[in-house]
Amino acid sequence: MNKTSAYQRWVHRFGIGSSLLLLLAMSALPVAASSIYHIWPDFKALWPGFVAVVLFMAPYLPSETIGYMSVMGPGALYLSYITGNVTNLRMPATIGTINSLGIEPNTDECHTLAILACGASVITSIAVVLIGVLLSAPLQPVIQAPVLKPAFDYVVPALFGGLVAQTVLKSKKDALYYLIPLAVCLFFCYFTKVSPAYYMLIAIAISAAVYVLDYKHNK
Repeated sequence: MNKTSAYQRWVHRFGIGSSLLLLLAMSALPVAASSIYHIWPDFKALWPGFVAVVLFMAPYLPSETIGYMSVMGPGALYLSYITGNVTNLRMPATIGTINSLGIEPNTDECHTLAILACGASVITSIAVVLIGVLLSAPLQPVIQAPVLKPAFDYVVPALFGGLVAQTVLKSKKDALYYLIPLAVCLFFCYFTKVSPAYYMLIAIAISAAVYVLDYKHNK
């Protein structure tokens, strides 16, 4: 067995093992807290949201993994999934580094450099969060100032409003896939007693139905 195959086997073992340890660590705290205080979540209220997330992510995650594997390689992909922000931070950092150095994709050199680029991106993210935590206490009087309160109250709606408006206005045809499920959810919200936990399931079902009807109509 050559050094390359031995290295790839080690990467997969380390990546799978660290992912399982992270899953165990993330699950240990809520399970321990629920066991100690005898307060368990209401799974009847949680399962609709869980099913909706699974339906939303099921076609996305396999395609993302297959598409990213050729560029990032297994090591960087494990690192990205463990730390998060694959599409927003890890992938752009990797592709930017590879393109700037002119390295051929899907090679051992590319995959090795991808680990370094993702690692640098992770360290940078942790440093930014650490700086934010350290500055949160000194800046608390400024952040909680009454004159700035309206800005912080509306900053999140403004960001989401801008993103939604850009997506809807970019293509009138694609707007159907957003506006119709929104209208249906608003109807259930104001005119029925259906639990909000089911809204995402309803939106996914309506979006799929609209897409299928539009596809058959155009075809």
